[in-house]
Amino acid sequence: MTKQILMCRPTYFDVKYEINPWMHCDNRVEPKRAKAQWQALYDIYTLKLGWQAHLIEPQPGLPDLVFTANGGLVIGGQVALPRFRHPERQGETPVFKPRFLNNGFKTLPIQAHDCEGEGEGDAVLWNDVPFAGYPWRSDRLSHQAVARALGVNAVSLQLTDDRFYHLDTALTLVNRSTVALYASTPTRESVDKVRRVVPNVVLASEDDALAYRLNALIDGEHIVLSDRATGLADMYRRMGLQVWPTPIDEFQKSGGGVKCLSLELRH
Repeated sequence: MTKQILMCRPTYFDVKYEINPWMHCDNRVEPKRAKAQWQALYDIYTLKLGWQAHLIEPQPGLPDLVFTANGGLVIGGQVALPRFRHPERQGETPVFKPRFLNNGFKTLPIQAHDCEGEGEGDAVLWNDVPFAGYPWRSDRLSHQAVARALGVNAVSLQLTDDRFYHLDTALTLVNRSTVALYASTPTRESVDKVRRVVPNVVLASEDDALAYRLNALIDGEHIVLSDRATGLADMYRRMGLQVWPTPIDEFQKSGGGVKCLSLELRH
């Protein structure tokens, strides 16, 4: 089945506030460079890999709407909408909701829960098992609420380094038996949880994590990731994957990468 993803052009993307350690208002985005990097990623998905990329309309005043991975967790035509922790991003949910409803998705009934969750940023789905990160942007209540609604068991992983405030900056789903993990940000107990579920856990270095090499998207045969991912890229090639490196550093100014710019739509 062709992979389907949701993206948003970086029309209004910029660093206008600081809500994570990567963001500095004096390190502003270069708009032309950001647009070129986004287009290069879009072209890899659609022209090189044949994936189908759907677009959501950019909105003024929502510079981080470009990071569509935070727009929900989509499984089987159902979507768990985000409850953003920071007020600067809370305006994104009313944009994502009608986009899903108007395209046949059903929203999961978890909005009454007073708990934060930021979509695929903190909920990484491996073989229908959601690994869910907390506490920087999501809390454990959100994991439990989503798991109950979906009828699955979430594996909650405690993150300790706020530079990796979303789980998708520290964990890559490589294939049905392997994940890559920066093991210094989850607690030892959380790393053990991953090892109990996943047969093969590849440990990435701090350099890998800081270069956003773990913020990647894969379809089983191809992996798209930062062009700074030299060591990990070589490992993926040895595993038989086709590697598609692409520059993404403009988006890292806001704490985002390849995966952050891409929400997988699982029908």
